[in-house]
Amino acid sequence: MSHTTKSHMLRWIGLILGGLLLVVLAGGFLWWQHYKTTPAYSLALVVDAAQRNDVEAFDQVVDMERVVDNFIPQVAQTATGGLASEVATSLRRQLQSLAPDVMASVQQTIKEEIRKRINELAGPSGARPFFLTALAIPFKADITKSNETAKATINTHDHQVELTMERIDDSHWRVISLRDDALAGRIANDIVKNLPVTGSQLDKGIRKQLQDLPETLPKLPLLP
Repeated sequence: MSHTTKSHMLRWIGLILGGLLLVVLAGGFLWWQHYKTTPAYSLALVVDAAQRNDVEAFDQVVDMERVVDNFIPQVAQTATGGLASEVATSLRRQLQSLAPDVMASVQQTIKEEIRKRINELAGPSGARPFFLTALAIPFKADITKSNETAKATINTHDHQVELTMERIDDSHWRVISLRDDALAGRIANDIVKNLPVTGSQLDKGIRKQLQDLPETLPKLPLLP
């Protein structure tokens, strides 16, 4: 093979490899642009904001007011779940009779506990680039999408946390609900502790059941 022929072949090989590299880069770019419109990417933004303790960025991807509003019924359900109907009715009546300033305090407590829980799921901030955090999310959470909503579930052997997300435009999703039975139980316990003590058997039964809840929340696998 002559030197000219060899140089010609090497040139073609270089062009082919260069073309393949451009195709891979273009495909990767288009995939990343699509991925940025998915719930997984928005969840990565939640994790990143929590790890950096960036309140402004966190509030852009977590609608905390709606999360709290959606969590309050879960707290009430947890507090009354499994109780006899008359006991449940008594507790609901007590919760509903809370003064507005007390309810505002309860809502603030729930907000702080939810923010703390999300921060716990995010884990400590590390040196990992955001790109890697975003790529790891689908392997850490089971994400299902249905039309304009999506659910991200983080599982352990006997416990799970579920985040519901809502599409806010063509490219962004926002967390609007959190379901965590263990957290709801802890908050319900705290609320009942602050209710007036009536001394009745119903009251004692409610407090006894909630006091039997574990003192610490179950640990969950950290998101990346």
